[in-house]
Amino acid sequence: MLSEDALDRLRQAGLIARRAREEACKLIREAALVIEICEAVEEIIRLEGARPAFPCNVGINEVAAHYTSPPGDQLRIPPRSLVKVDVGASLDGYIADTAATVALSPELEPMVEAARIVLQEAIRAMRAGVPVSRIGLTVQEAASRLGFKPIRNLTGHEIRRNQLHAGMTIPNVGGACPGRLEAGHIYAVEPFLTTMRGAGEVVSAKIATIYRVEPEKTCRQKLREDERRLIQYLAEKFGNLPYAVRWIEGYEKVKDVHERLVKSGRIQHYPVLV
Repeated sequence: MLSEDALDRLRQAGLIARRAREEACKLIREAALVIEICEAVEEIIRLEGARPAFPCNVGINEVAAHYTSPPGDQLRIPPRSLVKVDVGASLDGYIADTAATVALSPELEPMVEAARIVLQEAIRAMRAGVPVSRIGLTVQEAASRLGFKPIRNLTGHEIRRNQLHAGMTIPNVGGACPGRLEAGHIYAVEPFLTTMRGAGEVVSAKIATIYRVEPEKTCRQKLREDERRLIQYLAEKFGNLPYAVRWIEGYEKVKDVHERLVKSGRIQHYPVLV
């Protein structure tokens, strides 16, 4: 079970993440630069005494997840778009993960409201001992009732200290999925919706803007000296949490080394999901 001190840290991280999310929603407007949104949100988290648990994600229209601005990004919010923002705060390793959707067109508001309702129903179903498959069924039935379809290959997840994705998967559709929710554990519930005409699943795009190192795994591998220095820097700065290359000081000087490590699989990359 979590100690009172751990619960207090989690609550504080949750408050910080909520404030960052609310500020992100205010910044989402037509023609806004995505990089300015990302950097403003991440700075809010830092000023509150925490650190981003992952780079601020901004998904526009068909982009469901895993897009954050690379250095010098000129992407702007287009008119009449649907924008998803995903933020996380880590306070002494205790992580809060939260997201919101903003519609810049009235005809998109029903989907935003449906996602909010589905999330609330899923949260109400979360109890110790409940099969995770029941959470997925709750999401699927609520989405269908409201005229939408969940994305079946995007899921929620368990969170542990210093681990954003750990252990249990929380599905968004019914069906066989092992496990039951346990008391004292932390879970992120993440319903993603699309229209009834949508495919109901995402695919990986050819670009990635979010990365992660696994220090324990990488340190056992044979590396060149410049690769070892970069891995050590990344491990010390980010641990095993996801990061953006715009967070790397002097990135242009190590860009070739970083790309080599990504290509070889020594640095994990998260493709943009569409």
